[in-house]
Parts: sequence; structure tokens; C-alpha cells
Amino acid sequence: MATTREVKLTGLAPEILLTVLEFCPDVASLKNVAHAHPTLYNLFHAYQNHLATQVLRNELSDEVYTHARVSFLAGQLILKRFGSLSSNDIDEGVRNIINLKSNASFRNISMASAISISRLHRKVVELADVCVRDCPETLEQSFTPFQNSLTTRRPSRSERIRIQQAIYVFEILRNLCKELYVKSDMPPTYYADTYLLLGEVHLALMEYSLAPWEMYQVIAVQAFFRRALFGLDRDEYRNERVIPGFLSYGIRFLHKAIFLSRGAQNNWTRKRLKPLDEYKPFWAGDEFGIQMWKKIESEQLTLYNYNVQSDGMFDQDLVQLEGRLDLWSAALWDVDRWDDIVPTIRHPEPKLWADIKHHCSPVDMTFHLARNPDIVWMRQENAVG
Repeated sequence: MATTREVKLTGLAPEILLTVLEFCPDVASLKNVAHAHPTLYNLFHAYQNHLATQVLRNELSDEVYTHARVSFLAGQLILKRFGSLSSNDIDEGVRNIINLKSNASFRNISMASAISISRLHRKVVELADVCVRDCPETLEQSFTPFQNSLTTRRPSRSERIRIQQAIYVFEILRNLCKELYVKSDMPPTYYADTYLLLGEVHLALMEYSLAPWEMYQVIAVQAFFRRALFGLDRDEYRNERVIPGFLSYGIRFLHKAIFLSRGAQNNWTRKRLKPLDEYKPFWAGDEFGIQMWKKIESEQLTLYNYNVQSDGMFDQDLVQLEGRLDLWSAALWDVDRWDDIVPTIRHPEPKLWADIKHHCSPVDMTFHLARNPDIVWMRQENAVG
């Protein structure tokens, strides 16, 4: 009769043990397994760069792997302080970041870097989960039709992935805004220059890297961050130094650049739509996102029935329309949820919007210009195309 011999896991050949470590689902599990026995730890220590690279690939889904990679590597680039950037600097910075998408990888990444990437990914997933749960709500209001939609039909995997991707893009944008601080004692020209620079960033991103549906998605995410922290009616001059982590640089100024730079002639939102194959998306696999973007674009034309060429007031109304975060936030969701979303964005506005201010009000802008006469560019430029 044949006898069997008990073999301990740590008694297996190193090649087999290495394969076991390679199959760990995430970096945290790899660390735990490696510290379970000296044999495993020695193998982990000898091959830690290889293992970090492989296990990180296990942890990150295909849809966010590139986003996480570019986000990490972009943080290592040496970029100029935001206030000293020229248009050429912005173009170069955006191109350098986008080149990381095709020219760089996680090969031979250090374990410390893998831990950092893994921790950021967990934060991204947690923020996406919060967005899914709380996006129909602000501090005091809720968007009932959409809230019912998320209750009766749980968010799909593609919707969760889309939100994660948008959060990563927001983090990538942050790398272009180094040392961008909010100070109450700065002259009006400082803020005007800042808005213009951020407008240049948007144009460069749309030229080299992002498709319009992806820009709508990141706008929707930053809008959620803003209203989750402050609601829709907060004082624009309130100090924001209490915002933790990577949010501290971007929310206020990114939001103002998106909504106050709409009068600039070359803003990306005023460009005529191009054929799909002429856009350069960061990630090309979001068919549902593209379909939802088409819905958004067609809906924007029906909310205000104006002729761009003949109506001199169209610019003012377009600014108000572009302040409709409820419409642009539709970009985060699958197209089959459109019928649940559209009741909240039909014009005239539903009752739930009665006491909510638009982030960008033409009337408020008039008073802003009156208080800050040096911001001449906002007064002089008109919308085109």
C-alpha cells in the first residue's frame, strides 16, 4: 500500500511559492501572506518588485489600471507652480502626463509605491461608493426621481467603474494645479488670471487626452464633492482650508473655471461637436457613457429653444444652462437610466429646484463684474459655435 507524506506549504519549491504569492488578490493580502512565515518573507523580499507589479495588476481592474498608473506617475513629474504657467507650459504638462499612458508602466515598481497606489485605489473605491449612495442628495435637498431610480435598480458595474475613472481623472488634474492656494487678500486680477489658466488646462485636455463625455464625468464628480461638502447654497467666499487631502487644491477653482470661464470664446464647451472618431478619449471602452453623452447634448438643445446666430441673449442663457449640474451629472450613469433622470432636468424646473441657486448666475456675474472692473475679459468676450 502506498504511503502518503505530509508536505507543508513552506516546503514546496521556491518557484511554486512564488506563484502562490503572485496570485494574491491585492497588495494588503500579499503583505499578510509574506509575513506569515520566514520562508515566504525571504522569497517576498527577493522578488518584491516583481510581486508588487503582478499583484497590483490583480488588484486593479482593467478599466482603471491605466488611470491608476497615470495618476501615480503624474504625481512624480516635476511641473511648474500653477501661477507661473504659460499656455505652452500647460500644453507641455498635459502632453507629458498623457505620454505616461502609452510610454510608462508599473514594471519593477517598488513595494512602497505599490502600497501607495493600492491605498489611493481604496480611497477612490470608497469615494465612488459614497457618490453612488449620496449623489441624489445635498445637505438639505434630494432629487427624488433619481433617488428612486437608484433604489429600485442598483447601480451597475459600468456605472461604478465610470465614477472611479472620473475620480482618478480629477486626481490627475490636481497634478496640473501645484501650489494653487485660496487667499482672501489677493487682487481681483489674480483670480481672473487663475480662471483663464484653468480654462487653458481644459482646452489642452480636450485637445490631447479627454473626450467631452469624460470631461462631463469629471465635472459631475467634482460637483458631487462640492455639494456633499457644502450643499448648493454655500457662500462662495467661505474659507476652504478645512477640505482634507487631494480635494484641497481643486474644488473651488476648478468649479469657478468650469462655470465662470464660459464667456471665453475658446472654451471647450463652446466647440462644435466633432465626429466620434476625432475625439481622443482617455479610455475608449465606455459605450454606455458615449450614448449618455449624446442624450445630454441633445437635451441641452431642447431646454432652451434659441438660435445661436440670431439671439444676442443666448450666451447668458447658456451660462445658466451650463450651471445645471443635474444635467451634466447624468454623464456618470448608464443610458438606460435616462428616463429616470430626465424628470429632474426638464424646463421649467421642477419644484424641488425652486429654492436652489445655480452655481453660476448671470445676475450674480453682473454684480461680480461691477465689484471687480479689472476683469474685463469676462465682459468683452462672447460665445461662438
